[in-house]
Formats: sequence, C-alpha cells, structure tokens
Amino acid sequence: MFDIHGKKLTTHGYNKFVFIGLIICSAIFIAIGIFCLTLMNMPTSREEAGGGIYFTVEPGGVSPMMLFSLIGGGLIILGLVAAAIALMQKNVPTFTITEKGIICKYKGKETLSLFKDISDVYLFSVGRTSYTGSINSLAYRKNKSDTWTLISPRNSGYDKLISTFRSLYSEQRVQTLRAQLEHGATLEFNYVDAKMIWFKRAFSLNVAGAANIDSSLRKFYLTKDNIIKDDKSIIINKSDKINTASWVDNLHLIDRDGNKKFSMMFPSIISADVFCALLQEAIDRAEM
Repeated sequence: MFDIHGKKLTTHGYNKFVFIGLIICSAIFIAIGIFCLTLMNMPTSREEAGGGIYFTVEPGGVSPMMLFSLIGGGLIILGLVAAAIALMQKNVPTFTITEKGIICKYKGKETLSLFKDISDVYLFSVGRTSYTGSINSLAYRKNKSDTWTLISPRNSGYDKLISTFRSLYSEQRVQTLRAQLEHGATLEFNYVDAKMIWFKRAFSLNVAGAANIDSSLRKFYLTKDNIIKDDKSIIINKSDKINTASWVDNLHLIDRDGNKKFSMMFPSIISADVFCALLQEAIDRAEM
C-alpha cells in the first residue's frame, strides 16, 4: 500500500477528546437523573417523614413526584442524547496522509487517492467558526463523477490533517498541471457563488450540507497568459501581484498601479491553493 503512496506521515481518526467528554457528560446526566427519580416519593409532611427530610408543598404547588420525574426524566434524555452524539463522533472516516496521497478507511472500505490525481478540493467552514470564515473542513474527489470525501472537526487533529493535505496536494497537483499549462492548455477551474458560501455558513447544519455545492458550481479558466471568467479575459502581467493579506476571505490580482484586475473569495474557488500557485507561476513567466 505505502509503496504506491510513499512513507506514512500521519493518521487521524475520530476526535477522542470530544468522544470522552460527551460520554462523561452522558454518565453525569443519567446518574443525576436517576437520583432525581428516587426522590419522587419523598414525604410531603413532617408526620410522613417521621422526623426525617420532607418536601413542603404549598397549596396549588407541584408535587415532588411531578417535579422530580420531570427533572430526572429530562436529565436522562439529555444523557441519552449526549451518548448518541458521542457514538456519532466515532462514525467518521480514518485518514492516513502519506508522501504521495491520502488513504480513507470507512465502514470497512479503504480508498487510496494520489494527490496528483485529485481534481477537486473544496475548503469551507462549519460550526461556530463558519461566520468568521476560518477554514476547518475540506472535501476532495478525483473527478466530478465521484462523491466528495469529507474531512471535518470530528476528525482528531483536523487542523494538522487539513494543513498537511493542502501543502502536499498543492505541490503535487501543480506539478501535474504545470506541463499542460506550459504547452498551451486551458485549465478549467470551478467556483461557488459567493452568496452560496454565505448561505452555507449561515444555515448548513452539518458538514455534508455545507459541502453540497455541485448544483451551484460555475466555471472559469486559466491559461499561461490569461484568466477567463464570465467571458472576460484578464491578461496576466509580470508586474501583477497576488494580494494574500486576507487569505481566508479574498484573493485579489493587483496591477502595478494598485488596481484590482481580478477578485474572488478564496474559499469559493475549488482547488484554490492549486489555482493560486499556478497563477503565481504564470506571473513569474510573463514577458511584460
């Protein structure tokens, strides 16, 4: 296996910290809930208590049976929900990054993907960081006929996993596409409409929902001399610069006078790291 992919670098399964935390919360909720249920038959007068502890009920008040059954039942339900979420945390693929690719193991199936052969990589945000735009999830596939494979915060060390994937993928995919570009090929890239990005950040409930973007994908193109988008051709000059000051949110191509020739939301570009690397090489090769 690793003869094809090179040396094994890192492995990431489910997030054990989150799993253990949820199991502990589940046990605490259920234990307190059961304790509350044992108090349902607490005496309501001194006579019934025989000098012990009793629960005073005001006229028209709630009986201990109703009160503690509601509290205990609610806590037990919360505990069961926490346990269910913990089990869901374990239901994620295990990823192994190697020098040349990524191996995904899920439900007994193992899929091997070389970085140089992966055509689409989508970077996005889910959870509480989605409004800030911080990238915490990644989806990849070999071609448009494949389903997306998802890397998310549910994976242990997901930030290192995503960072390592992006670095190796960009380097090796660029090597594959560079020769095509130099020989005059027109490379097709895709992007997601910016409005869809913000909609997904606001309303997607899970990683799969946030990565459901195929129906909104649009095309643009890169040649060794131009960027072509919406039937408009932007000439690439040697004096151009890529503005990465706000790398997470925007990508700007700036001319020598400081004007923006081309601008897109960085997370909206499929395989954005590859596009940026190839664009920089096109700038470096430009004759004027």
